[in-house]
Amino acid sequence: MAGKGAGDGDRTRVHRFTVGDLSCAVVSDGQLDPPWDPPLADFFSPASGVPEQELRDAVAEEGQGRATLTCGYNCLCVETPAGLAVIDTGLGRGFLGYGPDIAPLVGGFTGGLTEAGFPTSEPAAVVFTHLHEDHARGAVWSGEPSFPDAIPLAHAAEVAFWSDAACSAPPEQRRPAREAIRLFGERLRGFEYDAEILPHVHTVDAAGHTPGHSAFLLRSRGERLLCVGDTFYDRLQLAHLAWRTPWDLDAGRSVLSRRRLVERAADENLLVHAYHMPFPGLGRIERRGDRFGWRPVPPSSS
Repeated sequence: MAGKGAGDGDRTRVHRFTVGDLSCAVVSDGQLDPPWDPPLADFFSPASGVPEQELRDAVAEEGQGRATLTCGYNCLCVETPAGLAVIDTGLGRGFLGYGPDIAPLVGGFTGGLTEAGFPTSEPAAVVFTHLHEDHARGAVWSGEPSFPDAIPLAHAAEVAFWSDAACSAPPEQRRPAREAIRLFGERLRGFEYDAEILPHVHTVDAAGHTPGHSAFLLRSRGERLLCVGDTFYDRLQLAHLAWRTPWDLDAGRSVLSRRRLVERAADENLLVHAYHMPFPGLGRIERRGDRFGWRPVPPSSS
């Protein structure tokens, strides 16, 4: 469905689906469509290990003639037996970090929850793939928790990394992560990999993008969905698994995690939720020779 969200008049996108007995919805916090879609070269650059000619050759081989990346902010909602779980919360309202022209395009998640039929007071848990600002700010944008009754959960290594006074990440990443941790306070719970943190919600090692970057496997009645966070940003990255981005804090480990998760998704024919892919960020990964490709699930039409 499409309509007006509560965030700065932006368009709200909601896509409902099921995984076994689990009712799910992707609620968009926003999407950077033309003319605001960012250049591919901002994501895959010589500084992140992708030579300019290699990127040009890959774009030419794709045959689409594009120079930009459609960047979505796709938040996943899952109705579990323990209550509604929200996985990542977007940038939130009033975000000016990408410039004033971008601010009206994001911040739709809270309004989208209402449109999807979820009262904003309803989430029992807010689960983070990691604590980068575009995943966590939606939960704290007002200066207090957006969902005060929800238990916030992030990997223990993620919380420890951003809390460490000697944290090596750039200041523009440290500040919002630490602010989120401060606002969550003692309610913030750390988890480990290979754990069932909520009924039917299992944690999967996806470290590298950040030290505690996590994927989540939903399982119900033989159906599965793998939520991969920022494991990849664009379909080109599936054909070039060694490509990193400037935001991968451990480049080598991010490549290993990407390869492991992508191979698993393809070999097991898993439904995949990818946070930054075009809305709704759902699809399947296919082997195409020695590379991989993306087969998207089209968004709901109503």
